[in-house]
Amino acid sequence: TRGQLMLGFGSRVVAAFAACALTGAAYAHDDAPVAPTPEGGLSWDVLASSNAVAWQDAAGIEHLKPQFSAEVAELRNKPVTIAGYMMPIDEDSPTQKRFILFQSPPDCLFHMTLGPTHFIEVTTDKPIKVTGRPLVLRGTLNLIDDKQGGVFYRIADGQLLSVL
Repeated sequence: TRGQLMLGFGSRVVAAFAACALTGAAYAHDDAPVAPTPEGGLSWDVLASSNAVAWQDAAGIEHLKPQFSAEVAELRNKPVTIAGYMMPIDEDSPTQKRFILFQSPPDCLFHMTLGPTHFIEVTTDKPIKVTGRPLVLRGTLNLIDDKQGGVFYRIADGQLLSVL
């Protein structure tokens, strides 16, 4: 069906995005604004305290797997509030129910500023209007323990609290 096709496409976009993130940090925009930490919310510095550990599979392909810090591990499956910038997955839609949340405004999929400890894959029940302004979201933080790497953090029940 079209929905299954689009879901597959979205998964490929996230996978391609994650693969680009795994190639390392570009650091071309060190002066980019950082979303403020909401009162009582999760700081991006906490998420960045985890590490991306490189390893090679039997074919010699390098991957990054997460090594979550103790502080991040304590947040597994707990509700969090975090502010960040949306990168739409479906560029043709003015609203998104699935997107990538960054600590700083993303400029493009292939020009990453930071690695996989600096973004969260988000899914919401209600569509959110695409904006370049920071969003404040609440949801359950899932830590992804996939040794193949890619997305380290996911919020599958995101709720928009405000747009800053």
